[in-house]
Order: sequence, then C-alpha cells, then structure tokens
Amino acid sequence: MATSAATPTLSPPRPYRRFLNSAFHTRFVHAALLCLLIALNNAFWLASKRDLFWSWFPFGPAGLKALLFFMSSLFVFMLQVATLKVGRQTTTSSFAALRTNALSGTTFQTVFWYVASAWWFTEAYIWSSPDLGWITRGSHNTPDMLNEKPIFFRLYALTLAFAYAGSHLYRGNSSLIIPVSKRPAKQNQEGTASTPHMFAPIQTQLQQRAVSATVRSATIAGSCIVVAPFLNGILLRNTFWQLHLVLAKPFFNLSRANAHPIGHPYLGPPYLAKCMIAGFLLILTWEFTSSLFLVFFNQEPTKKGFPLSAKSKDPNGTLLNGLRAKRDVVRTFAFWELAIIAQKDKERRKTIFEDIERPTGPLWSQMSDAGLAVLRDIDARILGPPPKAQQPTTNATVKDLPRIVPELQTQSILQAQSKPKMSESLVSSPLRQIGSSQQPWRPPIDKTTKAMENKLLEYARPPGAEQAQSQSLVEQWMAALRKSPVGWFFLSTNAARINAAVLGSPNGNAALIVDAIDSITQMLVASLSEDTYGKATPTVPETVRTLTRTLTIVEGYVARNKPDNNASIEEVEIIIERLRSGLRELLAAFQLYLLDVGLGIADLNQAKKAVEPPKSEEQQPKPAEKAARRQLFAKESREEDSSNQQRRDGRKENRRLEPSQRSSENLWRQPSRGANGAQERRREMEQVIS
Repeated sequence: MATSAATPTLSPPRPYRRFLNSAFHTRFVHAALLCLLIALNNAFWLASKRDLFWSWFPFGPAGLKALLFFMSSLFVFMLQVATLKVGRQTTTSSFAALRTNALSGTTFQTVFWYVASAWWFTEAYIWSSPDLGWITRGSHNTPDMLNEKPIFFRLYALTLAFAYAGSHLYRGNSSLIIPVSKRPAKQNQEGTASTPHMFAPIQTQLQQRAVSATVRSATIAGSCIVVAPFLNGILLRNTFWQLHLVLAKPFFNLSRANAHPIGHPYLGPPYLAKCMIAGFLLILTWEFTSSLFLVFFNQEPTKKGFPLSAKSKDPNGTLLNGLRAKRDVVRTFAFWELAIIAQKDKERRKTIFEDIERPTGPLWSQMSDAGLAVLRDIDARILGPPPKAQQPTTNATVKDLPRIVPELQTQSILQAQSKPKMSESLVSSPLRQIGSSQQPWRPPIDKTTKAMENKLLEYARPPGAEQAQSQSLVEQWMAALRKSPVGWFFLSTNAARINAAVLGSPNGNAALIVDAIDSITQMLVASLSEDTYGKATPTVPETVRTLTRTLTIVEGYVARNKPDNNASIEEVEIIIERLRSGLRELLAAFQLYLLDVGLGIADLNQAKKAVEPPKSEEQQPKPAEKAARRQLFAKESREEDSSNQQRRDGRKENRRLEPSQRSSENLWRQPSRGANGAQERRREMEQVIS
C-alpha cells in the first residue's frame, strides 16, 4: 500500500524553486556574515591609527565603517544572483565568446554593479579619511581650491571597476561549476562511492582560492595604478574636474580660479601607494565575495541530511516540478537531489515507485521521461533537431469528377499581363523598331545587339548568383583572416566544438547530464527489489534505447572530430564513461527480463555492442595482418569450393550406378556444409578480418 508521502494531494505541489531559494537564503546569510568580517578588516586598515582600540572594536566607529564597506560586497551579491548560471562557457572560439558577451545583458549588469560597488567603497573611504576632503582650505591670501586627490582616487576606483568587470566576465565568476568525476571501480553499499560530485570542505576550498585571489588582486591594483595617472593627465582630468566643480559649488565658496585645473597633477609616490593599498583591498573584497558566494551555493541540495523537497506536503510532486523546470539552475539541483535519493534514500525510492495514482500517470514514468529528455537534447545538438511531422490538413481536397467543358478563364482582362517569355523579350522594342522605322535599311544595329546581349545574360544567370558570389567573398575573407597572425582569435578547435555540442552552449552543464544518467540507472536497478507494483519495468526498454543511441552518437562525433593532444574534453569523456557504465549496469540487472518487457533483439544486440569499449589503435589489426587474413580466407574458400564440387560430382556419379554397384561410403549422406555453409563461413571470416 502506498505511503502517505506517495499519495497525491488535491492541491498542486509547491514549486521546487521555493525550497531551493530557502536553502540559498540560508547560504547567503552565511556568506554575508563572512563578508562582514572582511569589511571590518578593510575598516581597520583604511582607518587612522591614532587610537588602536577604536580602530578595530566593532561597536564603535570601526563597526560603522565596516557596515559602509559591506555595501560594496552586497552589490556584488546582487550581481551574482542576477547573473547566476551553471557550467563553464563552451563557445567555439574567442571571437564567438566576445560576440556572445559583448552586448549581452549580463555584461551591462556586471559593469553597472561593479561601478556602483567601487563608487560606494570610494565614498566610504573618502568620508573616513580627513585628508581627502572635497576642497583644500586656503589662507587669507589664497582662495579655497578643489582637492585633486579624491578626484584621482575616484578615477582610479572607476578604472578598477572596469578592469575587474572584464576579469569577472572572462573567468565566469557568476557560474556554478559543479565538478563531475568518473565512477570508481569498486562501490560500497548504497552507492556512496559512486557519488558523481566530490567536494572538499568549505574551509579547504576557501584556503585554495585565497592565494590566487591575493595574487590577482595585487596584479590588477598594480596595473591600474600605472594606467590611471596617464588617463588622468591626458584624457579625463578636465572632465572629472568640471564634474566635481558642478557638485561642489552649491556647498562651498569657490572662486573663478577653480574653473580649470592648474599645473600638472603631481600627487606624489606616497599618495599613489596609499591609493594602491585601498585598491588592493577593494579587489580583494570582490574576490572573496565571489568566492564565498560560489562555495556556499555550490553545495548539495540537502538540509540537515534530508533532501530539500522532504519538507513539502507532496515531496515527490515538488521534485517532479523541479525536474521539469525551465531555469537551468533549478533543474540542475533537482536532478542532483534525485541522484542523491537514488544512491542513499531507500524509503524515498519506495514512495516514488509506489506513487502510481496521479492523474498524469505513474510518477516514475514522468521522472524517467524528464531524465531521458536531457539525453535527447544531446542527440539534437549533434544531429540537429528532428524533422517536424507533417500535420494533416483539415480541409482535405476532394477529387473532382471529370469535366465535360474546359474550365473558364478566371483572370481579369484588366489585369496586367505576365512577364513575357525569352522568345518574346528578344524581339521586344529594339527589334520591332526595325520594321516600324522610316529607314528600315538602316536599323539601329548597335542598340539591337546590346539589347540581345543583356537579355541573354539576364536569362543565363542562375538564380541567387549574386548572393552566392557575396558569400564566396565572405568565405575567402574569413579564410584569409584565419591565416593571419590574429587568426587564433577566430579559430575554433575540435575540442571546443565537441564541448559545445555535447555539453551545450553558451554554457555546458555536465553535472545535469551525469545526474540524469546516474539517477535513472540506479533507480531502475533498485526497482527490481523495491518496485511493489512493477510500474518501473516498462520504462527499461526506452531507457536502454536512449542510452545506446546517445552513447553511439557521442562516441561517433568524438571519433569524427578528434581533438588535439593538448585539448581537454574531460567532461565529455566522463559522460561517455557514465553512459557506458549505466548501460552495462542495466543490461546486467535486467538480462533475464529485457526480451519479456519489450526490448527487441536488434536493440539488445546494439546495446551490447555499444557497451564494449572501442578498440585502441594498438589493438586494431595492422594492414599486413589484414592482408594475410584475406589470403588465408581466399585459400580456404577455394579449397572448400573444390571439396564441395568433388562431393557433388561423386553424388551424381553414384546415382548413375546400380544399387549393387554404389559405393559403400554412401557419399550422398556425408555431412557437407554446402553452398549455405560456405556463405556462412565467408561471413564469419569477413567479420574476423574486419
């Protein structure tokens, strides 16, 4: 009898994204608390050291400054949530990546939020530094002047924002990269050893990222401190001065001497070093904020050891909604949760198999369809979308009876005539003028010849010739560009094409594919002992066919587009290995039932052939060995044909003799393979040779 968890409720199940968002909120709070400690560290290093105690004590000026610096991290969190994706970028070339990201909404959001974060950090730093006021107070002999130090620091922070925004887009800091691993040779009970996603502890991951983040922060801050003085002195000094002057006039009494900057902007090495330290802390804040976000969000979808959907009134329906979700993030975590259930949660597996009373059908059939759809998407990316079936027309044409009277012309007599034929056009106006001219013995020969040439060329030109010519010019131009020194920017490698086709583009989600394969295969294997009603067994044939087809297509595509030695298709190889091991596991578990549940012999043979790993080049027979096998096969075939011919001649001769004269050997009863046997022998040898 089905348990209460498997019984469908009257109200629709809650969306899976609500439980996922609740888990994300908890992880966000943990990451934000650590970012608050980073902001307190910034407040300590950027504050005055006149009072050592109040420079770090959180319940005082240092705490207030830390809250202001924390807003810079909060802006980065907003960016990460708005542009969150799953998987690495899989564009085929650098030009394709630039074309995809240059004018996308993600690029504009990235630049906007980093500029906002840099501006807020700048204002908080200027507010806490007494020597970075808006104006420099003059004496009774000199007027007040705009202070150029905060102007330069704002320009420097803006340079840092644009530089790090480019680094953010190039490295894909808004992408959750869920690692996938190969299936180990030995598995423990409940499949704990076959977990496809292996993570180090959060503390270990942060320590691994700390060194590279520090080096990257120092590099970007040092590069921008070199570029910013040139930008300020050559291009943007007057613009930033005028902007600050407009904002400062309502609050300060500035003379006309401040209309333009005077002299050269000499800031001094000590101030540049101070700016570089502040810029380094700003970049380091961005680095750790992105790292904390990705590390905390990139955890398995469990809460206190239970799947996220376990808190729902209808956990199975909620999980099914997640498997069918449109957002890639929600669907990825839903399949991840299903893989965890298939590996560890026996009671939850039973409730899935026993949930057969839903209006849309048994629950496992719907989950299996959602998982197989992920594999069919791979087939469609490699082979192209399947052809659309022709829909039958509602208004079917009825065959008319034979007509006695020909059909009347329906064209209006006032309608313009159609285009004349070639024969009529050649004798158009220039030719007709010969007979209608007053001097027919002096026809316009030049005009007539020119008109005939133009008409002949017009009819001789094939349709689309101009378009084909323009396309050929574009292809020639692109070929010459690829051969140029900057051709690497436009070239696409075989490895990039394989990753884009198998994993998806512009971001490849290997974790979704691996979890779909593992969850389906392990659930079906578990159904042998846990499926009470036997509703999961009918889904085995289609699963075997889909796994076989996808494995064959992916392996064939990789074989046709062999990547270079240094190119990496590690995730594609893991997917191939998971497909093969999953298919092998299904064939081993259901070997006694495959033909009974509806899997054809041809499909079974094809699946067994796909399970066998492809032979390497060393295992393939050499040309000399193939030639020797062919010669041996031909020799054996000739000998067998001659022996068969001798037997046939002996039988004929034996039939002509009297019964008393026939040979006691009884040749006509000797076992012989005959023609059919020879053909079978040839086929066997051909298979061995090939």
